Amino acid sequence: MRDTVTTLPPVNVPGTRSIAPNRQTATTVRIDRSQANRFLPLTIADALATAPGVDLVKTGPWSTRLSLRGLYGDRVLLMVDGVRMNTVRGHGAQSSLVSLDRVTGIEVMPGAASAQFGTDALGGVVNIVTHGSLFEDAPRVSAVLGARGSEPGGSYGQTARVRVTSPHLGLELSGGLSNLDYLHTPDGRVPNSGDREEDFVARGGARLGAATLDVEHSHHAARDVGLPGFTGGAVIAGSYPLQGREAQRLELAVKGNGALPDVRVLGVHQTLRTYFDETAVESVYVRGRFVSTRTRAASDRFTNRITSVEPSFHWGGPGNVRVFGEYRRETAGGPLDEEFVTRDYAGNVTNTTTSTGVSVPPARRDGWAAGALAAQVVKRVRLEANLRYDALRSHADSTDNSPTTILDVTDRRWSAETGASRAFGAVEPYVHAGSGFRAPNLDERYFNGTIHGGLRLFGNPELRSEHSRSVEIGVRSSAAAPDWLRVARLSAYRSDVGDLISFRYIGQLYAVPRFQYFNVSRARIQGLEATFAARARGFEAGMNATLPRGWDLDTGQPLEDMGVARASLELVVPARPVLPSGALSARLRWNDAVKSSSEPLRQPAFSTTSLQADCVVGGVRAVFAVNNLWNDKYREPMSYIAEPGRTYAFSLYRDFSSRWPFSKD
Repeated sequence: MRDTVTTLPPVNVPGTRSIAPNRQTATTVRIDRSQANRFLPLTIADALATAPGVDLVKTGPWSTRLSLRGLYGDRVLLMVDGVRMNTVRGHGAQSSLVSLDRVTGIEVMPGAASAQFGTDALGGVVNIVTHGSLFEDAPRVSAVLGARGSEPGGSYGQTARVRVTSPHLGLELSGGLSNLDYLHTPDGRVPNSGDREEDFVARGGARLGAATLDVEHSHHAARDVGLPGFTGGAVIAGSYPLQGREAQRLELAVKGNGALPDVRVLGVHQTLRTYFDETAVESVYVRGRFVSTRTRAASDRFTNRITSVEPSFHWGGPGNVRVFGEYRRETAGGPLDEEFVTRDYAGNVTNTTTSTGVSVPPARRDGWAAGALAAQVVKRVRLEANLRYDALRSHADSTDNSPTTILDVTDRRWSAETGASRAFGAVEPYVHAGSGFRAPNLDERYFNGTIHGGLRLFGNPELRSEHSRSVEIGVRSSAAAPDWLRVARLSAYRSDVGDLISFRYIGQLYAVPRFQYFNVSRARIQGLEATFAARARGFEAGMNATLPRGWDLDTGQPLEDMGVARASLELVVPARPVLPSGALSARLRWNDAVKSSSEPLRQPAFSTTSLQADCVVGGVRAVFAVNNLWNDKYREPMSYIAEPGRTYAFSLYRDFSSRWPFSKD
């Protein structure tokens, strides 16, 4: 894992850039493909389990949201190749909507970053990079075949990719299928925990003179996703019949000349589908005597469509100025079908009713933004400054079950960011400050429905945007550090967050408890992070440690949902005398105990060990990994499900590459 605040290695596609080209005075962690796939994780989220500042919020093996420095859900902006995946509804983008087999790198940028990325970058940004170069000096054809599997759990996956590259034209086709039968913990098999996935991508590029065109269509669908984390209390079953993403991406880039800037225009149209089923049972008592049960089976079919255009202009001279804009339209809606079945004390059906409605009325959000970034070195001190203005208008059509007649709201926000750094030999201190915000999503504004076994929840159009101010001070290794030192960093951060959105009890109506979203609290989150990585003669060693703390500033009580102290140690040893072109790897993770006033949230400290052996035979790369070696029972501090017990995983990977048959060479 490479943790750096110097220039990131570029994604080698003309016209495609790192999403944070000017952000060099703040922490940015980049994980390359080999590091992301070490120990053969099932999902992108699992690949980030040891990244500094990252915590996982799991309701199932597939369904995972990311937390950055104590802020999670929609407070973390998730992107793929610079394209937003957060929607106007929900509790955070699903990182599993991008297959790990496609990943070439992951960028993690903790800390408020709305000055560059707008809404949802309250706690930070995670960018998943899948693009490789479509252009090479000599025509070439390459193909990749891969297969993996693990037990217990019955997980398997296959992937294939074909790429044709040349100086002016390029084409890439890829696809994959995967499956998980069940989650297997030290306590055994977990019901309602499997899934199956499909992933297909077609991408083409053309280069003519200074202009480059990149076009891509991607499809990813996860089906029958089990959610054991949604089971408990009155809820007896929860699942996603479908979590899907279709995206069309078009990028035009023109290299500048002289006073003319580099120009880039990114256009995207996405369709994201979330189909959610939930079954809940409520017991009915009269004068303390059980008389009947009432079962509610709900099917929510929600579709979100997003269209965006992002132009930018970059002058590479003094100030390294970049001016950018964005227009985005998001529409959302879909039916909610409900069936209610009443049974008497003997189990006989006495009444059945059905209804079709909506949990959120048909709604849209239109947004536009404009901003500028600049960076300059003055007397060996690098200075950075960013400024952005966002305007977001949320509108919902009035329906019979709308909670209020106020259905049109506009959020306006200025965001700023600044930083400085200076190298002193091999050491480089830095300081960075920024602001972030998150506009309320459509659920929080317009939701009107039953959740989790009989609670009635209402939206609130009068919600204010959440906002944050973050500061980070640290010292890191500079470009003058020895070659064997990949990175070393020690940093301290603090974020003050205001107008956090949650829901609170507002009374009962016909014996049904009712809740509504409100801006309810202010919080302060601070912590220390340390990271170290070295490599020499095939040997690698890496260490990460995080010590977070947080308080509710209104009550003075510590926050219980922001992660705990943790550390990881990773070693890689070459094993060429035993394994051809091979290596042995080991990872040790430790997490502190979760101390909570709520019994279900408490958990003891834990540590886990993973081992891996890999080699290359006949051009095939083979990897064998053992995760949770000691079969320990544990769960991630912010998750709702137990982690797998001892798991054996195996993968094969073959890369075929040759010159184009029609090439003159």
